[in-house]
Amino acid sequence: MSQISLSSSRAFAVTATLGLLSLFPPLATDMYLAALGDLATSMDATHTAAELSLSLFFLGLCFGQILIGPLTDTYGRKGPLLIGTVLFTVTSLVLPLLSDIAWFNALRFIQAIGASAGMVVGRAMVKDLYEGRKAAKVMTVLVMLLTLGPIASPTLGSLLLEAFGWRSIFATMALISLVALVLSVITLPETLPAEGRQPRPFRTGAKTAKRLLSERGFLIMALVAGLIQSGMFAFITGSSGVFQGIFGLSSIGFGLMFAAIATALIIFGRINGMLLNHYSPEQILTAVLPLFFASTLVLALLSQTSSLLVFAIPLWISIGCVGLLSANAMSIAMSLTEKAAGMGSALLGAIQFALAFAVSTSVAIGGAGTALPMSLGLVVPAGLATVLFFAAGRFTVPSSPRLTF
Repeated sequence: MSQISLSSSRAFAVTATLGLLSLFPPLATDMYLAALGDLATSMDATHTAAELSLSLFFLGLCFGQILIGPLTDTYGRKGPLLIGTVLFTVTSLVLPLLSDIAWFNALRFIQAIGASAGMVVGRAMVKDLYEGRKAAKVMTVLVMLLTLGPIASPTLGSLLLEAFGWRSIFATMALISLVALVLSVITLPETLPAEGRQPRPFRTGAKTAKRLLSERGFLIMALVAGLIQSGMFAFITGSSGVFQGIFGLSSIGFGLMFAAIATALIIFGRINGMLLNHYSPEQILTAVLPLFFASTLVLALLSQTSSLLVFAIPLWISIGCVGLLSANAMSIAMSLTEKAAGMGSALLGAIQFALAFAVSTSVAIGGAGTALPMSLGLVVPAGLATVLFFAAGRFTVPSSPRLTF
């Protein structure tokens, strides 16, 4: 149990700041979705090349978390977080100055490394401060705050695109990250005391990573969490082509439709918070994973429909299930990291975004001529997560003494 005692107001400020930091990845992906066509045109590139900037961002998030995770176990949580936030701010300022898609995509990879700091440190701080159902509840709050990105970002990005062009979107990212940087300095405590730190970050981190990946329970739950989240990234990558290209929505219409689908994350997240008052994270996963798979299967079967409403209903339920399931899977995985929360958080995030990179790239290569690539990007991970949890994780994870509430 953490030796740090926070007042209710300080705890709220810490959670809100961590939530804002966790917004960096959705801000850096969702806010410029409607601008992909304009970006490609301005750089004389193909739409596929512009979409690959999303995939490379996900790959950068994967690499960045592996890099930053060990540093947080050696130098504390706050220092690496502040450095990553500064990196995200600077790259956000430089990106709109570029005119070559190759350089743009390369810098997006670097921007993602900065964005990954908030994700790694956020999960590690929750692990440092809380345990059990309380940790799951705080993680749920972070996931719900994270959903503000998918809900507000496309609409905000569409408005900025119409008024000022695609470059203003990245300037807005820089402004938001500056606010987060100031709040981080003011509100966040250092949650890892000196006596709890590990020497030689990368050598120790490599040993810790090897140990964690050899532990069946952690590996299973990290994969389950990553597979659940990868469905969201399939939606992010394919939504512009589906809603604008197939259903013919304008950039504003796309932003509103994206926001409507993303509201499911908040609604289901609220439901999860209530369920955690009565059920463990394992019990919720057991009950909801089959619903997740079923809804994505229906979505795939309806991928050829010409009705936006018919397609949107199973998509709304599927994305809602991501919001309900992901926090529980992540909290279980983090509870199994013991004293290596930084490296554990890094591995959890790296697995998540390695899967996101694979799914996102597959959706982008699948093209925007039909909704099937995006639908398959949801149903395949949902099916794999369900099979993996019930075949192995369900029987492995609850036996851990860390999961007694």
